[in-house]
Amino acid sequence: TIKDLYQRTGRLVDPHTAVAVAAARQHGATPEPMVVLGTAHPAKFPDAVEAATGVRPALPARLADLLDRPERLTELPAERASVAGYIAAHARG
Repeated sequence: TIKDLYQRTGRLVDPHTAVAVAAARQHGATPEPMVVLGTAHPAKFPDAVEAATGVRPALPARLADLLDRPERLTELPAERASVAGYIAAHARG
């Protein structure tokens, strides 16, 4: 999926986002829109992205300390309302 997206759109995605895109594709056409959230910058997984595309993603300057940053996690119930509420409460802008 990483390779396919890159070949079709020129955009690099991380492995986790690629899994979400693949799942959305398998789900097929529905009357409701499908949203896939990008979960990381491709440069966080340079070896996997390069293996799939031949392109090693550059780490943006603003992410120079990325691998030294603490990880954060918020667990939510697997319910649409919970996810929508979390996004609405934490959306910027």
